[in-house]
Amino acid sequence: MRTRRVTIVLVPGFSHLSLGAVLEPLHTIGTIICDVDIKIDIATISEPDVSSASGLVVQCPVSLSDCHASLVSTEKPDALFLCCGLKTPYKSQPDLRKLVRACVRSGVPLYGLGCATWKMADAGVLRNGKGTVHWKTLAAFSERNRDIEAHDALFVTSDNITSCAGEAAALDLAVNFLQNEFSPEQAERVCNHLLISYPRRGDTQQPRGDKDRLRDMPETLRKAISLMSENLEDPLTVGSVARSIGMSLRQVERLFARYLSVSPKRYYLQLRLQHARQLIEQTSLSILEVSLASGFVSRRVFTKYYREEFGFPPSHTRRTP
Repeated sequence: MRTRRVTIVLVPGFSHLSLGAVLEPLHTIGTIICDVDIKIDIATISEPDVSSASGLVVQCPVSLSDCHASLVSTEKPDALFLCCGLKTPYKSQPDLRKLVRACVRSGVPLYGLGCATWKMADAGVLRNGKGTVHWKTLAAFSERNRDIEAHDALFVTSDNITSCAGEAAALDLAVNFLQNEFSPEQAERVCNHLLISYPRRGDTQQPRGDKDRLRDMPETLRKAISLMSENLEDPLTVGSVARSIGMSLRQVERLFARYLSVSPKRYYLQLRLQHARQLIEQTSLSILEVSLASGFVSRRVFTKYYREEFGFPPSHTRRTP
């Protein structure tokens, strides 16, 4: 009999989707496979009754002090999953940092779901490592945490710490966890039971509109856009992008015109402006700092292009909820 102890810590405002995506596969493997024993503790960072972002309440039988005690006991958990939402109560921040650091000191593998990566970064445990967050906040996370290698991925592991974008990506993480802790065959049985067709690899890019739109387009076009996306602060020339993918400038221009109905120069500019808008909405960087982080030589030039693209100046974006 293989026994595993797993603690899931809930922070007010957590995602029910993330919780269910982790909890159900863990529970299922213990019910459908006779030689697997998995003990799951649901812990709280604050009050016993924790409200999710959708307003549903989960009762947590394990307190924060119990959770700390378990990390130094002879029966410490084999893994700790930290489930955070977008709006973590300010009063919980110090307790979160202490818990994350205690988990790392104890050698217990830490799995952060959703905004938990931000908390792990604040605690300093991801310094000089890798991390991921939901794509909507990835630009802000990368800008605020220059000492962390930010990845557009479903989940990534850095030493003993795994960060996950949360939501549906938590299901892929849970399947990967079962594969590593038990066996691929047993994980497959769980997938069959839960009607999971194709669990995704951790390094799969997070799905969103622009990525789905490019899925069936030529590999050369996707490579060109990837190069642009990786070089927003110090933009490349379209000519250097063309050379990097083994094409002429004219070929690249025809490629963008055919599939995206826009010039590569304009597409690149739009990428930088979208990046800038995310930084304005999600960080406290000044407009000048945002303009430089998006590859513009001055605030004046940045404001001109920003107004042309969105119809209002950058300062209006900051005032808009």
